[in-house]
Amino acid sequence: MARSAPRRTSSALTERQQAALQALRRFQAEHGYPPTRAELGELLGVRPQTADFHLRALERKGFLRRRPGARGLHFVPEASAGSGGGPETGVRRVPVVGRTAAGRPLLAVEHLEGHVPLPADCGADFALRVQGDSMIEAGILDGDLVLVQRTDTAEPGDIVVALLGEGETLEATVKRYLVRGRGRSRRVILRPANPALEDRVVDPEEGFALAGRVVGVLRLWEGRGCV
Repeated sequence: MARSAPRRTSSALTERQQAALQALRRFQAEHGYPPTRAELGELLGVRPQTADFHLRALERKGFLRRRPGARGLHFVPEASAGSGGGPETGVRRVPVVGRTAAGRPLLAVEHLEGHVPLPADCGADFALRVQGDSMIEAGILDGDLVLVQRTDTAEPGDIVVALLGEGETLEATVKRYLVRGRGRSRRVILRPANPALEDRVVDPEEGFALAGRVVGVLRLWEGRGCV
């Protein structure tokens, strides 16, 4: 018999846990992504270790789930609470990122096209609209939405959203993540899924970061946008 999720109530939280949950939600609403434990600690005026203690308590009491990565937090929807189902039930809305502007954070308000409803357990933290045909052999076409789980690490072979450059030259790109060599000779390779295009070898002096790992693709028929 399936075990039902614990019933969530605000009274189940201590005063400090309630303050942590409110701070998490405010940060998410303002920035479009959750804080790191260090950022949460700054908001609460405590050390990162204490912030992590509060995060573990909120996870244990069913208010959020944590995934790998510095920002791997996912709020469990209210519809998931109660005796009728577990954290996997319900729907949540994730932000859709359109064309990124140079020098702006990936999830800046100026970039957002709207939100798309997804199953609560899909693992995606945001969706990014693809431009171009560099990943067509992976089934990702121009105009598709890739569903992205926020993480700053990846395994070779994963399809990722990579951030290249810094400041006004910052760009986001969807490619397959590979690594060549070790030590000082180690190089990150961003490989397109299109035989007409070449690998992108990331220069060690070039700004590089992972915004997330692609966990799905959503294709919308023309005229049916996100809300």
